[in-house]
Amino acid sequence: MEDEKPREPHDPVAAALPLARYTLVDTRDPELSREQIGRIFCPHDLNPVGPGAAALFEARHHSAAFGGLTLNFVSYGAQVEIDPGCLDRFFLLQVPLAGSALVRNGPYETLANVDRATLLSPAFPTRMVWDAGCEKLIVLVPRGLLEEHVIRVLDRIPRPFEFDPAIDLRRPRGAAIRSQVTLLQHLAESRDRPSAGTDVFERELASAFVTLLVGHMLERDGETSLSQSQRVSVAPAHVRRAEEYIRAHLDSALTLPHLAEKSGSSMRSLQEGFRQFRESTISDFILAQRLDRWRALILASDADAKVGDLALCVGLNHLGRAAAAYRDRFGEAPSQTLRRRRR
Repeated sequence: MEDEKPREPHDPVAAALPLARYTLVDTRDPELSREQIGRIFCPHDLNPVGPGAAALFEARHHSAAFGGLTLNFVSYGAQVEIDPGCLDRFFLLQVPLAGSALVRNGPYETLANVDRATLLSPAFPTRMVWDAGCEKLIVLVPRGLLEEHVIRVLDRIPRPFEFDPAIDLRRPRGAAIRSQVTLLQHLAESRDRPSAGTDVFERELASAFVTLLVGHMLERDGETSLSQSQRVSVAPAHVRRAEEYIRAHLDSALTLPHLAEKSGSSMRSLQEGFRQFRESTISDFILAQRLDRWRALILASDADAKVGDLALCVGLNHLGRAAAAYRDRFGEAPSQTLRRRRR
């Protein structure tokens, strides 16, 4: 996301909207709206639909950083179709304040309204139709941040990472999520300095909020890929130490003797630990970590980046084999990910 450049709205009606002091987009031009909001979230298709939609269209996007999250207010005035594809780098919690929206996230379809929010997975393509009166508070949660909280509970990230996005805001956990979103909004609005958003207090609140979202994802045990059957025992300390070392040194040569030394175990014990608690060999684990980091670098890269250079940054020295492994893991070539990132 670009650095915030908040501006105070002059329209009294606009000034009463959530996060109004953080106005980034205020336009009646769909093309300009698509471009500006795309820079904040991700590239997407946006089209007004229905009778009189062009005359009614008025895009507003207010956005404030908060403890590693991004809080947003979005409305379009008219009925719109939105197609961002896969979100890739973040989860998106959307809480309607008014109106409704039909939200498709992978195999799931939800009619979102003031009683039903959605938490969109980056693993699935998303398509939405917002009604003319739809207004939403939207919380952008970086994928790495949420997955870190999942790991604390399950000790790994399930593959595939699938869950029903619908959140019933009338039930206790859904009501708590809505209450926390409102709290974060009010705290952002009450800052002395609009450009703040990274202090320790806000990071702790943001972390607690992400834990609440993860709790929702795990709540309906047995209905999703985050079910009890996929949970594993917490790995022993030497396995966790090896994992931490691997993640911190992906650009280095990672040999079994060196990893055993760094983890404080024998080579045999370390191999058995990965097989038992990670259902993986050490070499497969290293490759998976390198591929995930490579993809993250591609998605965050500048326009002139080269996939080969980024591969070398994570220790993938044989580009042909790395590209084949990347395609097997993510279903597309690294160059395709880069092209999609540049759209």
